[in-house]
Amino acid sequence: MLLLGGCNSGPQQQLPQAYIAPATAALRPQLTQRTTSATVLKHGERVSVLDVRRRYVKVRTTGGVEGWIDSYDLLSPEEMQRIERERAAALKLPSEGRATAYETLNIHLDPSRKSPAFTQIAEGAPVEVLARRLVARESEPPRSIFTFEKPQPPVRRSKKERAGKNSSKQPPKPPAPKPPKNWQQTWGVDNDAENAESDVREEAKTAAKDEKPAIVESWTLVRTEAHQTGWALTRNLMMAIPDEVAQYAGGARITSYFDLGAVNDERDGTKHNWLWTTATTMDPADFDAWRVFLWNRRRHRYETSYRRHGIEGFFPVHVDPADPTRFGRTFEIITKDDDGRMRRRTYLFDGTLVHLIATEDYQRPTEQLSVSGAPGGGAAVRKPSWLAREWDRVKAMVHGGR
Repeated sequence: MLLLGGCNSGPQQQLPQAYIAPATAALRPQLTQRTTSATVLKHGERVSVLDVRRRYVKVRTTGGVEGWIDSYDLLSPEEMQRIERERAAALKLPSEGRATAYETLNIHLDPSRKSPAFTQIAEGAPVEVLARRLVARESEPPRSIFTFEKPQPPVRRSKKERAGKNSSKQPPKPPAPKPPKNWQQTWGVDNDAENAESDVREEAKTAAKDEKPAIVESWTLVRTEAHQTGWALTRNLMMAIPDEVAQYAGGARITSYFDLGAVNDERDGTKHNWLWTTATTMDPADFDAWRVFLWNRRRHRYETSYRRHGIEGFFPVHVDPADPTRFGRTFEIITKDDDGRMRRRTYLFDGTLVHLIATEDYQRPTEQLSVSGAPGGGAAVRKPSWLAREWDRVKAMVHGGR
């Protein structure tokens, strides 16, 4: 993108284009903090760039209004095209459940606190959960795209270098004399090497103590009722599963949930069977456990039908819609096994027990990796021990699993 150094462009000159990044941005008629805003621009509105002064940009709207705006509030046409492509792809992603915000929550263009927030989720408003990503919190401020790169200063040679160029016709210098054979004992090189190695070790230990661990945050890709998609902090979202089921999370975070069918209870009315996935650690995997709850009509309470934990599970979790002509409900879980290969397992829930009916290798789509993060990257994934795997297998046999 070409940027103009002044505002003397004629009407026939092609001006660089930009787009408004946040939900609203104030357009000031003059480049001063005390000037009141003359116009309020909305997200996605296109403007023409007239002038650039440090981090502030003079723009002209489609209505002909000119003013100054912070360059951090602008997006280039290439960035706007990328955002539109990601939004179109996110609209096709399956929902992993609905969530609500504890309070008014910003939706960002990218999973970053410094990314522009183009809209908000009202307190208690529902959104659909699409994907999840772990991102390290940035310490550096965002860099403006409308800045000029400062040219590198010219390299100046010293007097010796300039004198050496003029004396290129002089004879070469004789080689340096060789050191004596006992130079190591004479100068105590062994002791110096040991001291130098010890100093290096001490410096490495000090640097390791001073180095602060990176702060990793969990972000969730959400879709609003107005079909807007963006990233929100996961900790400010609450999955909208009933409280009588959510109470069994035991401190784990519910990442997705699905309705496995209604159950008519004569005393408590209509209840539902549920499938959920949970995460207990900040791992790249979308979940490390999943469970199926059934409603016991005789005891009038929820009970566990099937449970797996200590796994690496990834979205999407697919549940077939209810079909009156078919028995039970089938769902698919994608996990990464101990051999490093990803597999998709299909289960059948008959209303009481869960049965494994199919297993196949799974290749994650490339476009999906850009949304929810590649498996195996980032923080180390906690591997279940042999005893934990055997205990899971025994419990699965008892509950009627595989």
